[in-house]
Amino acid sequence: MKIHVIVNPKAGRQIVQKNLEQIIGHLMITDPLMEIKVTCTQKSNDAAEAASLCTRDNTDLILGCGGDGTINEIVNGLMRSGQDIPLAILAAGTSNDFATSLHLPETPEEFCKMLQAGYYKPVDLGIANEKDYFINVASFGMFTDVAHTTDRNAKNNLGLLAYYLKAASSAPEQLKKYAHLDIDSNGEKFSGDYAICIVSNSMSIGSFRKLMYKADVSDGLFDVLMLKRPALIPKEKDDKPGEFNKLSLFHYFQTPAIKFEVTEEKSIDVDLDGEAYGRLPLSIRVCHNAIRLLVPPPQD
Repeated sequence: MKIHVIVNPKAGRQIVQKNLEQIIGHLMITDPLMEIKVTCTQKSNDAAEAASLCTRDNTDLILGCGGDGTINEIVNGLMRSGQDIPLAILAAGTSNDFATSLHLPETPEEFCKMLQAGYYKPVDLGIANEKDYFINVASFGMFTDVAHTTDRNAKNNLGLLAYYLKAASSAPEQLKKYAHLDIDSNGEKFSGDYAICIVSNSMSIGSFRKLMYKADVSDGLFDVLMLKRPALIPKEKDDKPGEFNKLSLFHYFQTPAIKFEVTEEKSIDVDLDGEAYGRLPLSIRVCHNAIRLLVPPPQD
């Protein structure tokens, strides 16, 4: 068996690197004939390039070690090269939303048990603008850029607290991130003023573990959560704040495809898997059961 380990050495804390070393050591002891290649990423797109070249080496499994951004790159490398190589994920980021939603093991012992069991689950992906893939979330609006604008050293040293501090410090600027949108959800059209939009493949978003409570990574659907512009956020300086009605502000639904267009001259940034992607307009759809992911076997 040939395993290609693609690791982001800058992601997470040193304990994750030690876990990876223990996993590799265990695999080499239990199967001396196993071939293990390790690629340490140095810059953006290194993980995607490493994944795309795995066919040349007849790789049987890619083991991705990093945060959601690293896994995003690996998935893009796999999909663009047309490979059907399965993926295992050792989470090493700050939030690790996708790995958490699937209860993927973090300790060397449990991870090795998962590898030995060899149970693969077909998993959906999203594709943005028919060219860029994501495994967990596409988002825009208030606080959706906190993950990639937070200092890396702060994330490694403070963990999730770094995100909360960044969100608190940027709150005044975040309140301006709303826009009037035209939305097409698989043929159903509607419009409105929205402050947040999250399109998710899994339950876990921004460390809120069951925010998308209906989500299933293999159901062929996105879970969409949208927050309308609250009346307490003035649209113009002369507007007066109104009542904050939670029940009427949130819009939650499922769809296999969705498009967003801005109906005013406003620049709205988009994130894919916690990384800066581009700006609206945005068209995304589900790629059903696009990859095979190594997961713990179902419990009887």
